[in-house]
Amino acid sequence: MPVRRTRKDDGSQWTAADSRSVYGIRHWGAGYFSISDDGHVEVRPQGPNGAAVEFTGLIEQLRDAGLTLPLLVRFPDILQDRVRHLTGAFDANIERLEYQSKYTALYPIKVNQQEAVIENIIATQNVSIGLEAGSKPELMAVLALAPKGGTIVCNGYKDREFIRLALMGQKLGHNVFIVIEKMSEVGMVIEEAAELKVIPQVGLRVRLSSLASSKWADTGGEKSKFGLSAAQLLTVIERFRAAGVEQGVRLLHFHMGSQIANLADYRDGFREAIRYYAELRALGLPVDHIDVGGGLGVDYDGTHSRNASSINYDIDEYAGTVVGMLKEFCDRQELPHPHIFSESGRAMTAHHAVLVMQVTDFERHNDEAPTIENYDELPEIVQALADLLGPTDPEMVTETYWRATHYMSEAAAQYASGKLSLAQKALAEQSYFAICRRLYNQLKARQRSHRAVLDELNDKLADKYICNFSVFQSLPDTWAIDQILPIVPLQRLSEEPVRRAVLQDLTCDSDGKIKHYVDEQSIENSMPVHEIQAGEEYFLGVFLVGAYQEILGDMHNLFGDTDSVNVYQREDGTFYHAGIETHDTIEDMLRYVHLSPEELMTYYRDKVSSARLSAKERTQYIDALRLGLTRSSYLTP
Repeated sequence: MPVRRTRKDDGSQWTAADSRSVYGIRHWGAGYFSISDDGHVEVRPQGPNGAAVEFTGLIEQLRDAGLTLPLLVRFPDILQDRVRHLTGAFDANIERLEYQSKYTALYPIKVNQQEAVIENIIATQNVSIGLEAGSKPELMAVLALAPKGGTIVCNGYKDREFIRLALMGQKLGHNVFIVIEKMSEVGMVIEEAAELKVIPQVGLRVRLSSLASSKWADTGGEKSKFGLSAAQLLTVIERFRAAGVEQGVRLLHFHMGSQIANLADYRDGFREAIRYYAELRALGLPVDHIDVGGGLGVDYDGTHSRNASSINYDIDEYAGTVVGMLKEFCDRQELPHPHIFSESGRAMTAHHAVLVMQVTDFERHNDEAPTIENYDELPEIVQALADLLGPTDPEMVTETYWRATHYMSEAAAQYASGKLSLAQKALAEQSYFAICRRLYNQLKARQRSHRAVLDELNDKLADKYICNFSVFQSLPDTWAIDQILPIVPLQRLSEEPVRRAVLQDLTCDSDGKIKHYVDEQSIENSMPVHEIQAGEEYFLGVFLVGAYQEILGDMHNLFGDTDSVNVYQREDGTFYHAGIETHDTIEDMLRYVHLSPEELMTYYRDKVSSARLSAKERTQYIDALRLGLTRSSYLTP
C-alpha cells in the first residue's frame, strides 16, 4: 500500500524530512533515533552508523512473544555506547592535554538499579568503570556486581553497618572509598576500621558556595543536605590525623547538582572545588583522586540551550573543561594530576529506554460549522457568534478571533445567569470552535502579528488523546518537576500531522497528563499528531526515559509496572530480545496494599451466592472475578 502524503501550505508534499524537523529528532536523538524515509521511527542502538530497526516491526515481534502495551523497551547496546562515548571523551582530552593521570566513569546506581542496566554498564569493554552506592541496599548490590578490584564510591547517610560493609568490601579486594558527608560518620569509620584492622580509604565531600542554575540546584551549593563546610573539613582532618589514619584520605568529592544546563555554571563551581584540592595537599593529605560528581546533562528538548531540560554543551566539551581546568590549575600550583572520577549516570542511561504506548481513545471539540435555524429567535450574543461563521478577510483574522472569544465569554456568563438555554449554549460553543478552526487555518506561523493567537489556538483546539499508561508510574518527572521528554508518533511520519493533542493517562487525576512537548526548536503545551483512522492502532514513543523514571514511578490508582524487555543487536546487525519482565497484575497491586486476593475471592463468593443469579450465572461471575485478578492493571484489547 503506497504511503499517503499530504500537501503543505506551499503546495509541496509532506515528507519524512518535514517530520524530522517538526519532532526535532535529529537534535535530541543523539544518532540513536531517526525517522525513515517511509515515515517510521527507527532505532540504531550502536549509533548513527549501526544497523536500524523500525519500532513498528519491533512491536509486532514483541507482541508475538506475548508482551503487551504499554511496554518499556531497553536497548543495552545504547548503554554501552554511551559509556564508551563518555570515557572516550575523557581519554581523548587526557591524551590531547598530556594530563598525567587517568579517568574512571562511576555509575551511580540510584539512576536506574535494574540488574541488566548495571551489568551491561560494567560489562562495557576497554573502559574504566566503577560503581557508586548511596544506601545500604545499593551497597549490597554493588559489592556483589562490581568486578574484583573495581572502584566503589560510597555516598549518602551512613550508619555503623553501612561503614562496616564498605570496609569489608575493601578487604574483599574492591577499591572502596567511603565519602564523609557528615561529622557523625568520622568516629564510626575510625572505630570500625580499627576493629577490622584496615586503613580506611576515605573521601571528603565539600559543600561549595557556587550554585548552578537547574531544577536540582539544591543538591549542590550551601543548601545541599550533604557535604562539609570549611570549618567542618578542618575538624574532620584533625580527627583522622589524631587516629593515625590520615594517610587513608585520598579522595576529594563535590557535587554541583544534576542536569547542569550551562557549562559556565559548572566552570565557576569547578574553579572553587579544585582550590580544596590544593589545600588538602598542603595539609599533608595524600589526596590523589577527585570525584567531580554529577551534573553532566542530557539535551532532552534538543534546543542545545540553557533551558532546564537542555544543555549548551556536549560530552566532549564537558570532558575538555574538567581535564583542562584541572591540568591548568595543578601545573600552576605544581601539584600532581589527580585521578578523575565523574558520576554521570543520567548521561549514561537516559537514551537507552523508550516507553511505547497506544492511544485508546480521543476527545475533540466539534468544530464543524453548525446549521443555524430560526436565526431571528436566537439571543443576540448567539447571533453575534453566528455572524462570524462566514469568510474572514485575511487582514482581520486576529481581530475576528478576539471578538469571537469575547462573545463566547459573554455567552457563558449569560448561560450561568439563566439567560441562555442549554441548547443555545451548545450552539454558541459549536459556532465558536468552528470560527476558531477556520481562523486557525488562515493564520501564518511566520507572521509575527499572528503568533499570539496561533499559540492560544494550538492549546484551545488541541484534542485529548487518552493513552494506555500512567504518568505517575512511567513518567513521574513529567508530573513532579515538569521534565521535558521527547514524544513522537512511531508511524505515518511521511504524512502531515494535521491535529494537535494533549496526552492524558488512565489515572483518575487531573495531573495525569503530559503538559509540555518538544515541537521543532520550542516547547509547546500540545503536540502535533495525526488524525486517527477507524480501526487504527496509533503508537507513540516516549524517549530518553532511561534515567530515574523506572525507580521513581509510583502506583497511583494501583497502576503497576508495565511489561519490559531488553533488545540487543547481534554482530550481523540483526536484533533479538531477552530479559522479559511481565507487567504487575491486579492481584500483585492489591497485595502491595495488603488486600489479600484470597480474602477478596471469599467476599466475591459470598456476594454472588446471595445475589439473585442462576447457577450458570454464579459460575460465570466467579470465573470472571477470578480472571480479573490475574489481568494487567492497564487496558487490554
